Amino acid sequence: MSGGHFDYQESYLGYIAEQLEQNIEFNDIEYGSSKPIDSPHGFQHHPETVAYMKIMVEELYKLKDLLREYDLAVSVDSTEQSFLALARLVYHAKREEKC
Repeated sequence: MSGGHFDYQESYLGYIAEQLEQNIEFNDIEYGSSKPIDSPHGFQHHPETVAYMKIMVEELYKLKDLLREYDLAVSVDSTEQSFLALARLVYHAKREEKC
């Protein structure tokens, strides 16, 4: 697959999502000066913050996938119908959540 309409920058959204996932995973680990310097540690965020971080991760992955599908469609590696099918799935679910 080629694409490239966005110079593959949509992949950066996945990187951000991965960083958030790591922050969530290590959130409760306190920094300790007695631990090795490269030991993971977290930020001790409140549970509500972590809950929103999880939502952000999910949304970033959805948007990355949707942008990639659009990229393929406008690069004629896929079709507009493929993009619309995914967009309808993503945004239909969002409309149902608001109800």
